Amino acid sequence: MQRTDEVTPALVAHLKTCRDTLVPLLAAVPGVSVATPLGGMYAFFRIEGHDDCLTLAKRLVREAGLGLAPGSAFGDEASGWLRWCFASQDLGRLKAGVERLQGWLAAQR
Repeated sequence: MQRTDEVTPALVAHLKTCRDTLVPLLAAVPGVSVATPLGGMYAFFRIEGHDDCLTLAKRLVREAGLGLAPGSAFGDEASGWLRWCFASQDLGRLKAGVERLQGWLAAQR
């Protein structure tokens, strides 16, 4: 069994890699604002023109296959934002998710 002092640094490094993969991809999407998290495994972002985050989260599940949490579930200060969990074993899944988001946004124009 691995010791905590062996597992924790590897997990932190992996989550940093996941964050550093997702955040720049989201930031490059026109109309998307993203807050770079300092820790954890979630990134909060908002999409210009979509202030009702609960309705938006439901649409993204149905129409883009993206399971994102509405920020309003985490308090009034997160209203209008979406939360993306970036803890993934496969960085390709994060990239594919952003591609689905971009495709959905393009279809809305």
